[in-house]
Amino acid sequence: MRTKLAIALITTALGVGCANDPVYIPSPTSIDAGEMMDMEGNLLPGLSALVIPVNRETMKDMQDRVKRQALITDPMVVLPYIAVDDLEISVEWTIHNLTDKPGNAKVQLNGANQFFRYDPSMIMLSMDREAPPPPGLDGDIPLDVPANGSISGLFTEDNLREAAIDLDQITRGNFNPFRATLTISKNVDSFAMLEPLTFDMNGEPNPQKVTDTVFPRQAIPAMLEVDLVFKPDRHMVLEYTVRVRDVRGDMMPDKLLSAPMTDLEPFDPAAFSIMAVATP
Repeated sequence: MRTKLAIALITTALGVGCANDPVYIPSPTSIDAGEMMDMEGNLLPGLSALVIPVNRETMKDMQDRVKRQALITDPMVVLPYIAVDDLEISVEWTIHNLTDKPGNAKVQLNGANQFFRYDPSMIMLSMDREAPPPPGLDGDIPLDVPANGSISGLFTEDNLREAAIDLDQITRGNFNPFRATLTISKNVDSFAMLEPLTFDMNGEPNPQKVTDTVFPRQAIPAMLEVDLVFKPDRHMVLEYTVRVRDVRGDMMPDKLLSAPMTDLEPFDPAAFSIMAVATP
């Protein structure tokens, strides 16, 4: 099993002299967690979502997309406004332990593209209460945080590219989330849709067959929302910054999150869910 989160303990900020003029979008607020509990006495995680602002699609871009769409004969394959290779995204984060005792924390990465939002809490892949929980798109690696100390890490561009492809495989491709997240797909040229996920009489996933629908790489949408789930075992704070390189060159507004809403592409992805049910 491959650990897909590249954790780099770092002491300096990311450089800014790269190609494509990267921009940095700090989180609106820090994520404070490790104190509040649910009704069963379990610590509640901290949650944060950051939507990446992108310029509204121009008429020229729309006409070009419509022409490319016309060359695709399968109606299931819909081209996105922004494809996975149009933006390169990474997330730098820092955890601060606010207590005088060493602790443990996890950072889980999820997100949304223009079509769907992936949230593991909306996924149930088995009716067995002892079954492992659905995976996030990346992360969830136990991290040791020293007393009154801090650690920093990074979800790399490779991590975010992989997460974007996994997200499309899970939602439009009908992949079991475990299959998608445990398979390296960041460099694939295409992927085939599977039959819809069904469950046996015990509520366990049935095998799936490959369909004739194939999503080429140009049809895989970019991640446009970064969602983080912060799970410390004591009072800690997570701060993060999203770094974006506009590979296509015309996607990012000059004012970023301060840009007028009328200048930004509308963003309203559907919530994706899977609920295991016993099938006769």
